[in-house]
Amino acid sequence: MQNHLRTKTFLTSLLINTGLFILFFILIYTRFGTTDDVEMQMVLSGQGVLQEPSAYLRYSHLLIGQVLSTLYTWFPDIPWYGSYLTMAHLTGMTAILYSILIMKPDKFRFMVFIFCFLLGETAMLQELQFTSSSIVLGTGATFLLSTAIVNTGDNRQKYWYSISFLLLMIVTMIRWDSFQLIVVLSTPLLLYGIFSNQQNRIRKLIFCTIILLSAYCVNKSHYLIQNQDPSWAEFNEYKHSLAAHDILDYRKPQYEWTEETSDDYFYKVGWEYEDYMLFRQWFFADSTVYGLKQFKAIQKTFQDCPYPQEHFEERGWQFFIETPMSDYIFYSFLFMSIVLMLIRGGRWTYILIGTSLILVIGILGSLFIFKHLPERVSYPIAFYLICLGALFITYDKEVMRKTKFFALFSIGIMAASNLKTVIRESSETAIDKMHWTAALDSLKAEPGQLYTGGGDFYMQKILTPFQNSNVPLLQDFNMLDFGHMSNSPSYYKQLKNFGIKNIHKESVLRDDLFFVHRKNSSFMMWYANFIHRHYNILIEFELIRSEEKVDIAVYRIREQIREEENSQGISLSNMHLHNIESKDPKKLKDPTIERGDFKEEETFYFTD
Repeated sequence: MQNHLRTKTFLTSLLINTGLFILFFILIYTRFGTTDDVEMQMVLSGQGVLQEPSAYLRYSHLLIGQVLSTLYTWFPDIPWYGSYLTMAHLTGMTAILYSILIMKPDKFRFMVFIFCFLLGETAMLQELQFTSSSIVLGTGATFLLSTAIVNTGDNRQKYWYSISFLLLMIVTMIRWDSFQLIVVLSTPLLLYGIFSNQQNRIRKLIFCTIILLSAYCVNKSHYLIQNQDPSWAEFNEYKHSLAAHDILDYRKPQYEWTEETSDDYFYKVGWEYEDYMLFRQWFFADSTVYGLKQFKAIQKTFQDCPYPQEHFEERGWQFFIETPMSDYIFYSFLFMSIVLMLIRGGRWTYILIGTSLILVIGILGSLFIFKHLPERVSYPIAFYLICLGALFITYDKEVMRKTKFFALFSIGIMAASNLKTVIRESSETAIDKMHWTAALDSLKAEPGQLYTGGGDFYMQKILTPFQNSNVPLLQDFNMLDFGHMSNSPSYYKQLKNFGIKNIHKESVLRDDLFFVHRKNSSFMMWYANFIHRHYNILIEFELIRSEEKVDIAVYRIREQIREEENSQGISLSNMHLHNIESKDPKKLKDPTIERGDFKEEETFYFTD
């Protein structure tokens, strides 16, 4: 085996990883880690939110969208999006193992990689999504680049440079933010490789600079091309307005609606308490209320609101004390990297891994305290540190036996714990998909019907990475999500397909629109209140059917009262004759507060 590791390194790395991936997907049922991935698969395949494949994605490069949407057009029965994310993982893991074996091929390092796969990669594969896929691919690419930098004179060097450059450009196209993280994390590794060898230092630095400039140009080319479409140009400006992230993703405490601080700020941009609360439930589906002008105004208004000191103390306590106790798998990643460091290494190796450890803790701590740290970001960053430790693991004969046993035993215990969690999540995913698919199939959707509401919360249960999107269940099912998918131009294109200009005004006048959400959820109350305040229409929800096992219900929206008489002869002026109490809009707590008017254009959608 050792001879194969040394002489057929690439083939061995590819076959081992292919075998691990095949075994994993045979045993484990996977799902998407975010609703962003669900939306991108539906857009690319032309199912659910659009009637034909589209290359325009919210986060990934237009070139990737063009390739995948074309493949869906030619071969709609193949799950291209899930396969593409899996290939990113497989390529990254192959490059990682290849770099480890190039540095020093032996059975122990090979076994450490297997445990790394069981401990870290399985958790990310079970919840497949584009952020972790790009970071794993980027890790493999930077390891391969480091291999090229260190092994000066190797006849394979030019291939390593070329392939690492290509992979890093793909990382940029999958997600630019992931490329930025990889650049920060890999800086100590690349500097170690450049300055550990006297030859061609300037040339190597120039090449790394070229990679950065090329990646920047690739990222800008995406917006240059995509922004030729006016609706996407406006959306990209909207997407980069950080106020929505500050409220929803980052959960900044100064954006909380309290008596002491925030009332006047939200009123000044045209929001009321109910608008804020509805937005806290990820409601985006009205650009006249939740538009670019409002978010820019909110961001500008809150510039002078610092973090309270109590926030730093609380988040610091949570990151260093509470989170390690509740999320032991994540922190076992960091512990494992320390175990690998202690096996044996030179001074520069300790400096490299120690610096990387500080970077990882610093990035994760900063994200946790100042922004929001989801698992899709924290796990891949910690996994990078594991792989870096495995890359530089060395030992000598005097301490070999005890150290090897301690390292493998520690890693094995953590890997077993992680696999237990992965298997449990796999079982829950399979059961959820079965119930949710049956519930959606029971709707017997017709092509002319439109299902509005919280589509992101149930489509993530139904659409799994390797499911064929070209199935009867989705072919006739037209979805209009009111959540975070609705700030994309795809939402307004779906409205246009149904001849709708304003869904909130027209939903009470049509019988081909249905509202799908959790039964009797608070969202329904906030939404009804929203329509009343902004459109002076009172509505009621007529329950059509419900599925108790998966907590989903289908409603029809009915108009109850309008300014003018409705079909039942009821209006706001004569409602008291029918024993209906008036529901006045919520009044401002302080009428003297200056309230701005940041309404968008009269048209409901981004562009006419």
